[in-house]
Amino acid sequence: MTKHEIDCEQALRKIFQFIDHELGGSEREAMQRHLHTCKSCFSRAEFERRLKGKVGGLRERQGAPEVRRRISRLLKTF
Repeated sequence: MTKHEIDCEQALRKIFQFIDHELGGSEREAMQRHLHTCKSCFSRAEFERRLKGKVGGLRERQGAPEVRRRISRLLKTF
């Protein structure tokens, strides 16, 4: 692994920063390369990106109380 490559552990620690466009320059490029070659991390990043979009959409619509409770219970399992 060269200086600008990252492994799965590093990728998973930075996944939320990547999704939120908080990584710059070489870190973002290294993450993109890793996700391009690692199916597992790519799948995780896509899951987190879609979940963030769904939760954000609920917040805008003032989601139903039952949906909020279900999401809250799911998040507590992590």
